[in-house]
Amino acid sequence: MNRIPGITAIACASAVAGDFVLAEEQIDWVTTSRPRYEIALGVHSWPGIAELQPAREGSFDETGFNLSMAGHWPMWRFEESEVLFGIDAGLFSNESNVRFITDDVFARAAYLTPSLKWMFGRKHRYSVDAGAGYYLVDIVELSGDYPLTGETELWEEGAVGGYLGVTVDFGGAKNSGVMLSFKTHFVDFGSVGDQSSLYLPTLGNDAGDLTGPVYMMQVGYRWR
Repeated sequence: MNRIPGITAIACASAVAGDFVLAEEQIDWVTTSRPRYEIALGVHSWPGIAELQPAREGSFDETGFNLSMAGHWPMWRFEESEVLFGIDAGLFSNESNVRFITDDVFARAAYLTPSLKWMFGRKHRYSVDAGAGYYLVDIVELSGDYPLTGETELWEEGAVGGYLGVTVDFGGAKNSGVMLSFKTHFVDFGSVGDQSSLYLPTLGNDAGDLTGPVYMMQVGYRWR
């Protein structure tokens, strides 16, 4: 008889837990009124920059690091999926062992692209991403110690480009949590070379064409 209260308590706790799980499954985690924001860090592979042939001995690293931020606003919802429109902005860089005067040069790039996200799946945790916009890249030497640093720009170019990608959201507190994304950027910056005859020949007259694709993998945080 003494076991009955305990069994009753366990049964009640199980029922409450079951109701909680059911309620959790029924939560509408997707809203058509709140924007979605993302910030992410990652690594990338840029085969095109590793294929450059500078006038000086050395080469650029194929792998590098990147940072991106994005904001998207819901536009349409249909058949348990939704389309969001927004802006992506990012930075990425690749180092080298090509020395200019006192330090090795490196390439840095930035992009700003209007973009779309098509979100689908259970609780809309998956998305196909696409964007197109402006890309800017330069090759520079930074000399000295922070904050007394000097910058010498050897080459700079801008171009129109775009990307395609996929994103997977992981668990979190309602409409926030960790995300994993893969993006492929397509852009053609044209021929790379020293842009000033005053500099010591470093890149040369034609080190080759700098083109994509750039393959990115990023881990970040998203919230709505």
